[in-house]
Amino acid sequence: RMVEAEFVICNLRGQVLNLQSMLNYLESREKVESEDFTFLHSKLREVVRQLKEMERFSSQRKSLPCLRAIGLN
Repeated sequence: RMVEAEFVICNLRGQVLNLQSMLNYLESREKVESEDFTFLHSKLREVVRQLKEMERFSSQRKSLPCLRAIGLN
């Protein structure tokens, strides 16, 4: 389960970094042109796609029973 949590955390961090870079890009532009919106649109669609994949992964993991190793004496 820890590996799964680390996977989700790493993916979320990646998406936050993607969003931060888009924000930095917009803030650095003196004027936002239509090609900027085209670029951002494609980047946002990629972020949304990855977040939806994470949502599916999370939903699947939630429905699985938690397996625990039982030590035998």
